[in-house]
Amino acid sequence: MTGRAADALPEDTTAIEVAAGTHAPVPPPSAAGSSRASRAGSRASMVGIAVSLVAVAGVVWWALHQDPPQLPSTPGEIGALLGAIALYALATVVRAERWERLLARDRAHAPRADVYALTVVGYAVNNVLPARAGDAVRVLLLAPRTDASRRTILGTLVAERLLDVAVVLGLFLFVGYALLGNVGAGSLEIIGLATLAALALGAVAVVLVRRNARLHALLAPILSSTLNLRGRHGLALLAVTVVIWALEGGVWMSVGAAVGFAMDPIEALYLVALASVFALIPSGPGYAGTQDAAAAIGIKAIGGTGSIAVSYLVTLRFVIIVPITLLGFVFIATRYGGIARLRAARREAAA
Repeated sequence: MTGRAADALPEDTTAIEVAAGTHAPVPPPSAAGSSRASRAGSRASMVGIAVSLVAVAGVVWWALHQDPPQLPSTPGEIGALLGAIALYALATVVRAERWERLLARDRAHAPRADVYALTVVGYAVNNVLPARAGDAVRVLLLAPRTDASRRTILGTLVAERLLDVAVVLGLFLFVGYALLGNVGAGSLEIIGLATLAALALGAVAVVLVRRNARLHALLAPILSSTLNLRGRHGLALLAVTVVIWALEGGVWMSVGAAVGFAMDPIEALYLVALASVFALIPSGPGYAGTQDAAAAIGIKAIGGTGSIAVSYLVTLRFVIIVPITLLGFVFIATRYGGIARLRAARREAAA
């Protein structure tokens, strides 16, 4: 889950976004428009995979020139490894609860068990498929279990991303610039300008949507959850998001202890924020390559050796990929009809 904050929503959800919902009806897109959107999504996916391949090749080449990694072996290190897995599980539970609150605010009444299970399923699918396919799976599988439209559910995922991005950028600037001094003034200015540009584009987009009845009908359910973040509801969920990323920092700190590399909470949060900022770069499944490069750079920056960085990468990958992916596919097989049901749902959405 680290690094997921800055990624865009899945490129292949065009069909989901235009599915009929509980709001004003929208004419279906033309076959030509759907084909163009599909081709654009495929190109974006290929770009991400290509970036990951290059980054992975670079990380592997670098790792081969380091001393062999030392994986957890002592009782203390194994205990730290188990602690990291437990903290990651707790962070996932808090993420699921945040999603449930977003859904409830949008009057999307979904069984809490499905919200929790599909949170795990979404991250499991993201770990093995490109283009944030896990988000599309969450929408497709939750829609039949709630009274909300697919576009409304998709809107809650947009709100999730915005909350994560806000906290991650805050962490990166505060921890990296104010405390560690590893983020220069140039980086601060770039991030500030990018944030202002994003806000300006968002304001222009809102004006254009309000002036176009068809766009308003199409996008209103998607934007509803984000617009609901104003006021106490938004502040409460922002606080929950801070807790999520604090737990993520605990995961990374525990992984350090598992490979014999002690770090304090500030250094752990810096690594988490750095990896999440690197996730702005399009990449393939599981943020392969980009997240690894960020972790290696961060470990070296806070005093780790090349061998420690390799040990850290291998152990971190195990903690944040293997357990949740296995559990997610168990849920898919036992609760959601297996892979065949996913394919059928995808065909229904595209019909």
